[in-house]
Amino acid sequence: MTEKLKVERTRNFSAHHMLIGAARAALEDAEKKMPGWFYNELIAMVMCALSIEAISNAVGERVIPNWRDFESSSPIAKLRIICQKLEIEYGQNKEPWSTAKWLSKFRNSIAHAKPELVDEEQVWTREEYEKRRADHPKSKIESDITLGNAKRALQAVERIKDLLCEKIPADDALGLYSDAWVGSAKLANDD
Repeated sequence: MTEKLKVERTRNFSAHHMLIGAARAALEDAEKKMPGWFYNELIAMVMCALSIEAISNAVGERVIPNWRDFESSSPIAKLRIICQKLEIEYGQNKEPWSTAKWLSKFRNSIAHAKPELVDEEQVWTREEYEKRRADHPKSKIESDITLGNAKRALQAVERIKDLLCEKIPADDALGLYSDAWVGSAKLANDD
């Protein structure tokens, strides 16, 4: 007879871990200039932007009564509500909050992208022309997608996660700082 085990596992899933992990992996590939590095910068930035709302929802649900009332609020409004509750200083012109605000606008520009006529005129030396002649004119969105902005986004999101997790009561923190699960296995009784 085959031995059977009763296995129990519990995980408090929060999407911000997955999103930050995807951003980190994309940023690593962008830094190495792996093929498609521009798209990896974009991926890192978009994943960071999405993680702001995911971590806000994960923390907000644990510390704000009736959090669902804030479901339609902007990610920045959600952060401000949580910061007020957890007594975290929020300064919209200070890091990491200014980057979070910028990322929220960037996310909206991507999600609601409109066509843009990019028309430019340059005066280059022959040497500049030879160096840059294959460069295409960039839209506003494309101009924002840089390795520096991708790094800035990831640093800000990780700092926000740290700030929120430092202040949340320990009893409410399971699964917020790191993605973890617990489990056990024991012999199952044959009934």
